Order: sequence, then C-alpha cells, then structure tokens
Amino acid sequence: MEFRDRFYIVMMIAVNIVASYSAFVLSPMEKTMGDRIRIFYVHTPAAWVCYLSLGISLVGSIAFLAKRNPQYDRIAEASAVLGLVYGAIALVTGSIWANATWGAYWNWDPRETTTLILWIAYMGYLSLKLSIGQSEKRATIGAVYNVLAFSTLPLSYLSIQLWQSLHPQVITATQIAITTPMIETLVLNLLASSLVFAYILREMITLRGLEARARGGVSGGS
Repeated sequence: MEFRDRFYIVMMIAVNIVASYSAFVLSPMEKTMGDRIRIFYVHTPAAWVCYLSLGISLVGSIAFLAKRNPQYDRIAEASAVLGLVYGAIALVTGSIWANATWGAYWNWDPRETTTLILWIAYMGYLSLKLSIGQSEKRATIGAVYNVLAFSTLPLSYLSIQLWQSLHPQVITATQIAITTPMIETLVLNLLASSLVFAYILREMITLRGLEARARGGVSGGS
C-alpha cells in the first residue's frame, strides 16, 4: 500500500470519527424534534451519496456508449451498486425519522415514494445486467437502461417542490432552517460519507478490473 493510500485511509477514519462525535454528541438538539434530529446526520449524507453515485454511474454509462471501453461499464455498475446501498440506508433512516416525527414509518409522501421508485429502477438495472450472458451486449443494454433510469433521480430530488410534501426543506430560496452548528455538523458528515464512498468505489472498480483480467487470462489460456 502506497503512502498516499495509507494517508487517505487515516484521514478518512479521522474525519468520520470527528463527524460522528459531532453528530451524536456535540451538535445541539432541535427545538421541536429534540435528539431525534440526529438521524438527520445519517439520512442526509446517505441520500447525498446515493445521488452522487448514481450520477457517476450515468457518466460511466454514457462514456461506455461513446468509447466502448469496458472500464467505463465497470465504473457504472460499481457506482450503481453503491447507489443502491446508500439509497437503502436513506430509505430506512428516512422511515425511522418519519415514524419518530409523524407516527408512521411510511406515509407515501412524494419524497419517500419517488425515492423508492428510483431504488426499484436501479435494482432493475442490476437485474437486467445479471440476466444477460454476453459481456458486450450486457454492457450496452445496461448502459442504455441506466441512462433512462437516471430520470428517476431528478424526480426524487424535485418531488418536494413538485407536490405537497411532509418532508422538511432544510434549505430554501429564502432561509436555512437549521442553526450554524447544525450546518457545520451536516457538512462534516457529508464530507465523511463522501470520503468513504470514494474509497469503496475505487476498491470495487479495482477489484472488478482484476476479475475481468483474470477471466480474460483464463479464456486466453483455454
């Protein structure tokens, strides 16, 4: 392991420790929600990384369609997998928050519903890729589907503006609904989750590249 890799890991761990301590100990309670606000520092970074990873997946699929380089398809697929993981975390923590705030885990709120649609759409992307045996065909059809599935992301993000929603709007055009210490804690947790995501994504892409070379070596030897 190179020095820069060790440095990144140490920095990532340190930032996550500080972010977690800030979220669950230092950050003040919210006037209405009290300590229940602390799930906000898990839910929002998870949603942010979900959107980020699916955006990277889209770029990977477009790049594959343009260049036909399998590396771009691996990036798109690995990013989609992480998008599903973080999307599931966002859905679960959002449901816990909804139960604590509104008394029910699921309310068919526009943000809840459109995010679930997004998650199902990307499960379809992975299921489609798993169902096709030929690698070139799998990558091409998967990339086209990915481009179409991405339309669910802006739908999810804009849902609280398009329809009446119980989901709180922390930042609007006229105000920020949380205090400065809360903003600092949120930014710190967004950074921490992004660092973890970047590390896992890099490792997944590297592993998938090694697997592809190994399969190529076996095919070439046979």
